Amino acid sequence: MEPKNYEARAKYKSLPLDFQYQGAEKYESNFEYIKENYSSYHFDKWKKEEEGEWWNQLGRFELDPSIDEMLPWLIEKSKEVGWNDLSKIGAHPGFPGGVSPLYSQEEYDRVASGVETDFVQMVPEPDMVNIPALQKMGEYWKFKRLRTRVHVQFPGQLFSTHVDKLWHRNPPAPHKMCRMVIFLQDYEPGQLMVYGNSVLTQWRKGDVHIFDTLNIPHSTANMSYSPRAVMIITAARTDESDEILRKCTADTIHRI
Repeated sequence: MEPKNYEARAKYKSLPLDFQYQGAEKYESNFEYIKENYSSYHFDKWKKEEEGEWWNQLGRFELDPSIDEMLPWLIEKSKEVGWNDLSKIGAHPGFPGGVSPLYSQEEYDRVASGVETDFVQMVPEPDMVNIPALQKMGEYWKFKRLRTRVHVQFPGQLFSTHVDKLWHRNPPAPHKMCRMVIFLQDYEPGQLMVYGNSVLTQWRKGDVHIFDTLNIPHSTANMSYSPRAVMIITAARTDESDEILRKCTADTIHRI
């Protein structure tokens, strides 16, 4: 189940050395800038979409019991860093100084959507070494430029519709960048994950999704009574990782 359509749809196979989101200063909105200049998504709200078009289910990990044991610590630890903190502390990898060059446009979108406070909390990457099982799940796919984080969304938080900006992490081949989601808990009623026009619920602990991160708008919300923890893998695909992805189905069981 290699994301074969993703690469074909990519608008940019490489970026100039001086790429700094030129033209963004003409836009108030980060979403509108990306939508008009970079994303190849159709943006037709009435179009029906299925798994396999813009996102793929890659089976399920048999999670190591140590992850369950560490989950309360992960959830508590995540309260230290919110998404809005990343630019403030210079923690956006690849951007000059770790600060998004579209921070003001991103802030405009947050205000416009009514989400002016943190909408997902994160476990800082250095803390991931405390849980070897999470590290192994990231390394399993044979990606390069691998970065892993745990995202925790608390009740009442939502992450409004956006398209990821990851080109700067692999300028020679931005179309190789991908993002993977591994659910660390079973679904609870009121929790949502949205890819384009597809609304996902009822996931199981260990389920794995990969999506066309450079093109498809996506969002999340937690209207339940429980925090929702997922592992996010951001990386560049390799020939070796594509071979692994090609063999995956929705029923594949992954063991580490």
